[in-house]
Amino acid sequence: MKNSNLIKLCVAWMVVCIPLGWGVYKSVEKSMPLFKGRASPPAAASGR
Repeated sequence: MKNSNLIKLCVAWMVVCIPLGWGVYKSVEKSMPLFKGRASPPAAASGR
């Protein structure tokens, strides 16, 4: 009986963690362009 409960518990955690992990992965993937933006050189930014 305890073995059956352990299997149910593992399946329940997988049902929660797999979509959660996928969502975190996609969020990080879509936010990466924000951190890889191009920085303009200081000379070009001053306009002199």
